[in-house]
Amino acid sequence: MIDWSDLSGNILQASFNGQRLGGEVASRLLARCPNLKTLHLIGISVGAFAADECCQSIKKSVVRRNGGAAVSESSSSDTTGSTYNDGDNYNNGNVYVQLTLLDPFQQRGVLGARYGNTNFGGMADYARQYLNTDDPVPSTNAPLDKCVCYDVTKLRPEEIFGHDWPLVYYARSGNDNLGIVPVEERKDVGSVIYAEK
Repeated sequence: MIDWSDLSGNILQASFNGQRLGGEVASRLLARCPNLKTLHLIGISVGAFAADECCQSIKKSVVRRNGGAAVSESSSSDTTGSTYNDGDNYNNGNVYVQLTLLDPFQQRGVLGARYGNTNFGGMADYARQYLNTDDPVPSTNAPLDKCVCYDVTKLRPEEIFGHDWPLVYYARSGNDNLGIVPVEERKDVGSVIYAEK
């Protein structure tokens, strides 16, 4: 476990620090788990930068490890019974990465207001975002283009702060939303699903 609370407090530096941390986590994971096949990364608020960078770093490392060759897609089943694209290729040294972002902070530094929308989820095999739109935290209230977005705003109890709600919702959802999403249950990237009471 890496405690990065000292690095995440400064709003202008937290995104950059998160990316450095994500790269470090990817290096440690690949060193400790050289046969890694499936990974589910979860990023909360500014932690989205760490989770997305970990995903990108792992994907880039796999391409380098495979001699720079990209892989073609197929459909298969892993040992747990979950199905995902590229199944056969994951048995050949590739890593399936699912990214889940909970009310992700999207601004990178002063000038990168649309960084998250442009980048988050772009290298993941499948990416989901859980969104709350009525909180005062800047740069967290818009759907990401490269993710499937679940807007859970209308389900938020009044006693829970808006920015905390996607995490609470996700944690309370149990097995319905946790884990790797099978192919047949995936939604189209870029779609927004509005949760209703």
